[in-house]
Order: sequence, then structure tokens, then C-alpha cells
Amino acid sequence: MTGEQKVKRKQTMNGDIDRLLNRYFSEGTARARSGATGMNNTTRFVETGNETYVLRIYETHRDRAKADYEHRVLLALSKEPLPFRVPVPVPAMDGQTVCILPSGKIAALFRYVDGSNPTLDTNAELRSFGRAAGRLTKALAGIRADGEPAYPPYYEIENAHPRCPLDSVLGFCAHPPSDFVGCEAELASVSAVVANVQAGLPKLRSLPHQLVHGDLNASNVLADPEGEICAVLDFEFVTRDIRVMEPAVCLAEFIRPGADAASIWPKVDAFLTGYGQEAKLTAGEIEAVPLVVLLRRLDVFLHFLGRYRDGIEGDAAIVIHQLRSLADMSDWLRKHGAELTARCSRRLSV
Repeated sequence: MTGEQKVKRKQTMNGDIDRLLNRYFSEGTARARSGATGMNNTTRFVETGNETYVLRIYETHRDRAKADYEHRVLLALSKEPLPFRVPVPVPAMDGQTVCILPSGKIAALFRYVDGSNPTLDTNAELRSFGRAAGRLTKALAGIRADGEPAYPPYYEIENAHPRCPLDSVLGFCAHPPSDFVGCEAELASVSAVVANVQAGLPKLRSLPHQLVHGDLNASNVLADPEGEICAVLDFEFVTRDIRVMEPAVCLAEFIRPGADAASIWPKVDAFLTGYGQEAKLTAGEIEAVPLVVLLRRLDVFLHFLGRYRDGIEGDAAIVIHQLRSLADMSDWLRKHGAELTARCSRRLSV
């Protein structure tokens, strides 16, 4: 993108934001400023009088039904007696919480939630994160939002990305582009992961289902100055899935195969202790944890492989990094999966 194109894009974005603000507030009474933002969407902080809001412009999709469903879940959650806050969609002057830009992009305004992203390095923070995840699991189990979730469950891995059906992924691993020369061992490992996941899908489909956030990590929660989780953010991918997916997504963040066990197990134990204080799992769910953690990592890999095939991630280095992360996770779970299951059993059994 040339410098002139960047300037025009910025001018267009600023114009879109000004028009958006006029749909929520009287002209000239609100102003937007940049600030900390996520990876997938454009975010602006909006100030009007003594109030602060967060304006989100969705960059991941242009499907109003997806945003509408997310907002219905959030509005239902906002009525639950939770120990943390969730984003609350703010209706525009026409009463709608979803606005469509001239470009076709979707935008929404939310009430601002104060706090900062935790490091999740201390036992206290990890236990608090676990408690928040467990409490959210219990709350989402009782939510009945109108309509159907827009996203499929993780175990429908065939639909993870339109450019990445599993047969195509196996073909990619067997006959990779020249960018991936030298990754033969990792590609063979991913082929084995695909086969492993496919074999376990029938068992996963039989596990308890409910709504799950599906992307809980340090970037999607906020902590207060004492390190307690005070908000859970970014419900864009909320869907009906197996219940165990929620803690498994969190565990996948702590398991860094390159790290030594002395740094991994304390984090796992602290999170599980907190989660277990709020929610429990069945024996079948606990047995499935290693496979579900692997499923999460496979889904992440397919996301980046799809972006590479779409020409969004032109640099193969990003895909190679995810390829090696998946291969390393598979190797780690093969060695330590039984221990992970045992630790989950001690803290999460009904």
C-alpha cells in the first residue's frame, strides 16, 4: 500500500467514524480517540461528557447475524449476577445495536470497562482467571439467546476455514509449496494430528454442550489493580460447543512446549484450582482434555494457513511458526497428556 493510499484509507476511516458517532450522539457532542486495540478489529475510544465508550468496527466478518447473536448473548449476560463485567452493547438512536457502514463493515458501540490485561504470570492472577472462566461457564449454560449461533463448534474442524478442508490440508502436508522446504518433520506431525483429531470427533460430539466464549486468554480479559479479573471481553466467537472447550482453550495458552515443566505445571494447576472452585467436568470431559487442547491448536493453525492461502498472510514465516507450534504441542501432549488428565481430574471432577 502506497503512502497516498494509506492517507486515503485513514481519511475514509475517520469519516466513517464521524458518521457513526452521529448515529449515537448529538452532532459534535462526542469525540473518538485511538488507544490500545485488539488484533482482529478496529477500536476507538469515544468520550462524551463524563462517559467513555468503546467503538468497534468488525474486520473479521460483515455478517450482521453474527453480531446480532453476539449482542443478544451479551445483553442476557449483563443481567446475570457475575463478579466481573462484560461488554454491554449500546443502542443507536434508531434502537439498533449494530450499524452498517457504507463500506459494508459492521460497527457497534459498547460501554467502556476499566482495567488492564493481566500478565497471567502469578498464581493469584491465574486462579482468578480460572474462577472467571468457571463462573462464565456456569452463566453461559443458562443463557438462551434467540436464533442460532453463527459459528460452528470447534469439532466441526472441516469448516474451520473455507480454504482448508482437511483433505486439502493433508495434501498441503504431503506436497508443500516451496516456502515450506525444511519443514518436512513438522508437516508429517500435522498429518498425524489431523488423523488423531478425526478419530476422536465422534467421542467429542457426545460430550455435554452449551454456549462457550471460545477465545479466553489474557488479551480478552481485564484485571483490577489487585490482579482480580474484573471483565471478560470479546464475545465475537461465542457459540454452542462442548463445555470442556472453554477450559481447554485456556490451558492451551499455558502449555508452551519449549518451556520446562517447572514453568508450565504451576500455571496449569493454579488455573485448574480457580476453575474447579466454580465449575466441574464429567469424567468423559476430563479424559478428552488433551485432545481438545490439540483441537484448539489445530484450529489456530488452520486459521493462519487459510489467511496465507487467501493472500492475507503473504509471509510464510507466520504459517511456519504456527506449524511448528502445533507439531510441538502434539509432541508435548503425547508425552504429558496423561499427567494433564490426572491434574484435571484432581481439581475438576464432579
